[in-house]
Amino acid sequence: EHYAEALYCMLRKCRRLVVVVGAGISVGAGIPDFRSSTGLFQTVKDDFKLKGSGQSMFDSSVYKDAATTSMFHSMVNTLHTISQDAKVTNFHQMLSKLSTEKRLLRLYTQNVDCLEISLSGLETAVPLPVKAPWPKTIQLHGGLQKMVCAKCGWMAPFDPTVFQEDRIPECNECRELDSVREVVGKRTQGVGRLRPRIVLYNEFNPDGEAIGKVTSSDLKARPDGMLVVGTSLKVPGVRRIVKEMSAAVHAANGMVVWVNEIDPPAAKMFENCFDLILKGDCQEIPSILERWE
Repeated sequence: EHYAEALYCMLRKCRRLVVVVGAGISVGAGIPDFRSSTGLFQTVKDDFKLKGSGQSMFDSSVYKDAATTSMFHSMVNTLHTISQDAKVTNFHQMLSKLSTEKRLLRLYTQNVDCLEISLSGLETAVPLPVKAPWPKTIQLHGGLQKMVCAKCGWMAPFDPTVFQEDRIPECNECRELDSVREVVGKRTQGVGRLRPRIVLYNEFNPDGEAIGKVTSSDLKARPDGMLVVGTSLKVPGVRRIVKEMSAAVHAANGMVVWVNEIDPPAAKMFENCFDLILKGDCQEIPSILERWE
């Protein structure tokens, strides 16, 4: 109860709250997390009888051969279907409320399910602009709402029917441009391939520069509180954001809160980072706060 009161006071007091979330916030919506024993890495490993980790299905090397491309397409389509059918959770609703109450400076999400961006006050922009103004929600790893041509950058709403086979689908935009060039006697430039607009391991993030600009701006804005929810903080870029933001929050006498079923990472970089550690389901937080209202 003492912890609940501390969290309630923090969220009521904050005017520039930063929230960093991972797959744990969407488990309540029926979307699997990644790293738990029932998470996506494990089920992908079992379903496709992989020798290594299921994480390899989220690596840029999936495009190296037809077999892994086919598995990747199958998995992405499944994840897209689950995400489309999922209902936003109480925790997602709470984030929306914090935004409409003008308490939320920024939501950084590692999730590709796009649940948060369906709510008012949590909109995003794809691609992310390099200059301000920036949207409230920053998708750190892209999202399954779009597909993109790796060559010309043409973008459209994600269409699962395009990703049914082991072949990487061709971009119609590139094809049309090529046929026009052919007609006028110019050399063709080749046709790009379509892919989901999500960032895989070991590949360049097309929004990377913009994300760097947003975080710099948010650090200067003197954030007065931070929630880190449902993430194991395994991704280096996200670890850095949390580390730098926590220093800025502490400089403004704010509080940094960890919410997860697991402990925060024991890494030295996170020493003295978290002021309050709440172990449990993040979906309980909205009802705990309501009791204090």
